[in-house]
Amino acid sequence: MTLKEIVYDCLGRVKAEDILEYDMKGFSPFFDTMVLASVDSERQASAGVSYIEEEVTKAGFTVRGIEGEKTSWVLIDLNDVIVSIFTKEEREHFALEKIYLDIPCKKIEN
Repeated sequence: MTLKEIVYDCLGRVKAEDILEYDMKGFSPFFDTMVLASVDSERQASAGVSYIEEEVTKAGFTVRGIEGEKTSWVLIDLNDVIVSIFTKEEREHFALEKIYLDIPCKKIEN
């Protein structure tokens, strides 16, 4: 499995919704892909983080860092892929989709 496939599988396990993948090549020198996902609760986000951390490591990829664990917005740095898991309210509040209007994006169906 690719790194992104692992991430999407793990997000599917916690029933994350509204998953968007942004192609950051040419926009960021630090990573290639940004993934945004919504969940209903901080507990659900925490479970998603645990699954991602475990499965990514098991597959031989590196988790560079996790910010905001056990909060309403968790960011997981997987080197070339950045994953943000938000509660729905937090995602609406920050509205990152409005900031990234010019960046190629696709919706991921689980």
